[in-house]
Amino acid sequence: MSTSMLDVSHATQNTEDVKKIVQNRYGKCAEKGGGGSCCCAGEATSSSSFAAEHGLYSQEELSLVPKTAFSLSRGCGNPTGFANLRSGEVVVDLGCGAGIDVILAAQKVAPSGKVVGADFAPQMIERAKQAVKEAGVEDAVEFVVTDLERLELPDSLADVVISNCVINLCPDKDAVYREAFRILKPGGRLAISDVILTEEIGPQIQERFQSTWAGCVGGAIEEERYLEIIKKTGFGELEIVAHHPLSPGELEDMACCPGSEFTPAFEKEDIASAQGKVVSIKFRASKPRLG
Repeated sequence: MSTSMLDVSHATQNTEDVKKIVQNRYGKCAEKGGGGSCCCAGEATSSSSFAAEHGLYSQEELSLVPKTAFSLSRGCGNPTGFANLRSGEVVVDLGCGAGIDVILAAQKVAPSGKVVGADFAPQMIERAKQAVKEAGVEDAVEFVVTDLERLELPDSLADVVISNCVINLCPDKDAVYREAFRILKPGGRLAISDVILTEEIGPQIQERFQSTWAGCVGGAIEEERYLEIIKKTGFGELEIVAHHPLSPGELEDMACCPGSEFTPAFEKEDIASAQGKVVSIKFRASKPRLG
């Protein structure tokens, strides 16, 4: 991959550059309606027990999702499958994309509950609105176009915050988790699927991945550091639900998410060097109750 293909060099990257890159790439993907799935949870599995164990979607769940949402799914898990959602709860989906998890969550918390989908790509929100209407859950859903590091949502709004392979794209993960903590009610909980590193992948290779941050490996950090952010924010009862090491094909697709039409692909040597070190992690945690 030549230097001319890179969005921005690591030396000149800043938070706003990264956000613009991610917003632009995912916005274009939404406008086109997809362009080659890079969702390593996107294949329906014939075994519901396997799906539950690995935090993936079951065939039954995917049968409830309109094509609009599924074709634009860029997740690495299924947070609604391990969030233990209950009727009447308020759920906020950070980085909702075209709404696959919003729809599944709405079907669990409706009719008295509500799901708020938050994303900073307006084109994705428009696709999500279309999808929830097709799924017949629009009465239980609201959307907001907002920066996940500065959510335009009130304090203590949510019973549950979910997110699916999005926080890795955020430059300031501490800020995202502070915002998640703020909008959760005391006793509220997280259910997160994201991409992390199990070990360092080498500074030069990491710099090349970071140069196209829209790929889900560019912003990934080491697991120990990632989980420390969550604990430092104030969350407790942290429980790892599953680790899913990305296969060579999944890693290659994830590195150029939301698709090779929108994000340059990487050299095979870089992918091979990162193999076995990039993992989809699914976990739960909770905000302490008052008193």
